[in-house]
Amino acid sequence: MLALEDEVPIACLACPPDPPSVSWIRLFAVASDQPASQIWDLLWFETITQAVVAGATQAAALLSDGRLAPILLGCGFEHTNDVILLERWAEAPPSMPSIMGNLRTIHQDDLPAITEVDQRAFGTIWQYSQNTLREVMKQAAVATLIEFDDKPVAYQVSTTSIQGAHLARLAVAPEWQGRGLGNALVVDMLHRFTLHGIDRVSVNTQVDNERSLRLYRELGFIQTKKLYPVYQRELVPGTFPG
Repeated sequence: MLALEDEVPIACLACPPDPPSVSWIRLFAVASDQPASQIWDLLWFETITQAVVAGATQAAALLSDGRLAPILLGCGFEHTNDVILLERWAEAPPSMPSIMGNLRTIHQDDLPAITEVDQRAFGTIWQYSQNTLREVMKQAAVATLIEFDDKPVAYQVSTTSIQGAHLARLAVAPEWQGRGLGNALVVDMLHRFTLHGIDRVSVNTQVDNERSLRLYRELGFIQTKKLYPVYQRELVPGTFPG
């Protein structure tokens, strides 16, 4: 949604429902001379009305700073979680463990299967749709999966930038968790980046995701001071503040 004043854009709000039941706030920008809270109320009402029609039942936001927090709290959002950043620096990767199954590069026709793994591995707001995974794959530097009997049961996607590498996604089907598949995917990814001279790797996870935190810490990742709060609220038609 775009707010105009005398045909000049003064604010925008992007809140697409993806996955279909969750509208993530991806962008909120307001001209510096405009009242942010008033503009928010206008754009929020229109945007979420359309999202509910499209099937969204909740909204969520991941904040990189605190400026939007008072506005969210004022219209029914609650602070439900925090996402943290962990980093691994200049340390030789551990030896590759032996695993069941076959570890290989992800191909385009694997998208439906890894989407299924992703949606079974995560709670609703953290799931990726197939469209999102397709976009993630376009940015991938290393994208691998583990399959058993030709069926993908775990996967990871990592990207690179001037800062180093980033583990963008790691998912293991619930019935295959606890068997070392996540460990194997991350170790393999570390070896691949080491071969290309990349020795700084980062990853994000929720503060309450104990399984992931244990895995990353065992592999040498150290928590940084960066923390990103998560806000959520249910969407019930006819109850949005205007």
